[in-house]
Formats: sequence, C-alpha cells, structure tokens
Amino acid sequence: MVKTIETNVDAGAERGFECQLAMSDQFRLLTKCAERAGWSWDEIAIALLDLTDDYVSAMRRPLEAAVEAAVEGANFVPKSNTRH
Repeated sequence: MVKTIETNVDAGAERGFECQLAMSDQFRLLTKCAERAGWSWDEIAIALLDLTDDYVSAMRRPLEAAVEAAVEGANFVPKSNTRH
C-alpha cells in the first residue's frame, strides 16, 4: 500500500516536471520580451507571481462555489462553540 502512494507521488512530480519542461521555451521568450521592453527582472518576477496568483484564484472559484452550494443545499448550520 505504501508503495502505491510513493508511485503516485513520483508520477505527480514527474508530471509537474514535464509541464515545466513543456512551458520553459515560451517562458524564456516571454521574459526576454519583457526585458527588451525595459522591465527589470524583479518587476517581471512580481508580475508573473501576481498573474499566477490570479490564475490559481480563478481555478479555485468553481470548487469554492460547488462547496458553498452543497452546504446551502444541505441546510448546514454551523455548531456553536458557546456553552449556555
């Protein structure tokens, strides 16, 4: 059973590496274009981080909306932590 988990983790890491490899040429082209336009490396890095953050937020929104809908559909009432 532990071996299966390790295999899945290794496959995920390999897939992530393959994704990076597939995007690396375009990434270098993008950063070179930004440098030629006069942006500094730190400005480029911050812009890319902000864009990545926006992308992650956009990808999470459908999941968050589905969870909210499921909670509302179940008439979920949070348990109070007060004792009275």
